[in-house]
Amino acid sequence: MKRLIALVLLAALASCDDDKTGNPDELTIVVQADRREVEQQEKALREREEALAKDKSQLDQRIADLAKGLKAAADAEQRRRLEEELRQSQALEGQLGVRVTALQAQKIEVEAKKRAVDADLQRAAQAALDVRAAALASREAKAAEREAQLASHERDLAQRFKDVALREKAVAAFERQGPPPEYRDRRAVPKAAMVEEKHKKLLAELDARGILVSDLPPEDQPLNAEIFAARRQRDFARAMDLLNDLVKAVARLRVDQRFVEAKITRLQGARGTAKLSDSQRGEIEKLLKDVTSAFSDGRYDQANKGLNRIAVILDAGSASG
Repeated sequence: MKRLIALVLLAALASCDDDKTGNPDELTIVVQADRREVEQQEKALREREEALAKDKSQLDQRIADLAKGLKAAADAEQRRRLEEELRQSQALEGQLGVRVTALQAQKIEVEAKKRAVDADLQRAAQAALDVRAAALASREAKAAEREAQLASHERDLAQRFKDVALREKAVAAFERQGPPPEYRDRRAVPKAAMVEEKHKKLLAELDARGILVSDLPPEDQPLNAEIFAARRQRDFARAMDLLNDLVKAVARLRVDQRFVEAKITRLQGARGTAKLSDSQRGEIEKLLKDVTSAFSDGRYDQANKGLNRIAVILDAGSASG
């Protein structure tokens, strides 16, 4: 770049000097030196381009292998590991694309330098401007590459935070289970009758309010089955902890417009897969009319009861199918 500026200045001096005192040999030496520098840069760029092409080929093959492995994954853990490696490989593929773009910008810059070197002295000033524009494009491409690397780091951090959150959730679930029965204070363990009574009372409340287990949030739906399992294992402390969690989940539920709408959506999906007889279809159609009327009038409790009767018919249809 410095040699090119010197060339431009020499050309300007030559045009201003009526006696043309500039030495042509000196200009030739400058041009030849510039040409050798450009050739060295072209060689270096070709080597980088070949290396990037090789990296891209290997990365494409790795992504293809991961995709095949993901389809054949035997368990959830293996699938999770493959998905994480595939995500990282795809992020690397994006970075590689940015590096290729940066390389192309540098090639353009070198080509501009080459044109500037070979240009006539009268056009050297304009060629220098082209070089500066190409250099600016190259810097912008490098800046984009750095931004892509920063985005990749941010994605990695987000994934780490997600992993930490999952571990914390697992620890919380483990702590919720409490210590094994043999390490608990026998005097603090609730009696079987107390647990059974509280469980029955909660189930009666669910029935009175017309709330099904499937109406609970997905993370709370297993609680009732876990309570029964803990009772069968005579782990009444754990059963009581689970009961308290289920009581809180039920207390948060409100049979309102949003609740009924969500339930209608779920039952529509179940209706599409259930094998129903003509009489069952007719009964569902009648109930749907009643549900629609109650929903329109804002009688959401009544609409919910009708949906529960539809759920029973659908369950019977699924069982018979």
